Amino acid sequence: MIEVSCALLIKGGKVLITQNGEDSDHPYQWEFPGGKVKASESDKACIEREIMEELELHVDIIEALFPIEHDYGFKKIRLIPFVCRIKSGTLKLNNHINKKWIEITALKNEDLSEADKRLIELERNKEFLKKYIRE
Repeated sequence: MIEVSCALLIKGGKVLITQNGEDSDHPYQWEFPGGKVKASESDKACIEREIMEELELHVDIIEALFPIEHDYGFKKIRLIPFVCRIKSGTLKLNNHINKKWIEITALKNEDLSEADKRLIELERNKEFLKKYIRE
């Protein structure tokens, strides 16, 4: 099982999703940015590192959401989500081909990767996200 952390970056009542390129395991699908947890790394340290590498942003981790496990057939992952806010930096796409800030209710209309889709369908995660979107 591959441990993967992801950030649900919240800004102005919307969440950031990023689009994978053609060389990804999930070509052209949208996802919450993040990546694989390294062997001696905590989940929180991973998301801070990944967001800096992928988006050149420093983030504040607000809260951990409930993780999900997903089997893609060619890999099994445990997706560990964190609600985050941008602390500093200017968003730059280093690993993705597109980005958009989107309302939580509109996520169901996007071509999200299966694990990310399951993550936001989890009722407990929906409730946490609604709380942070309203702030």
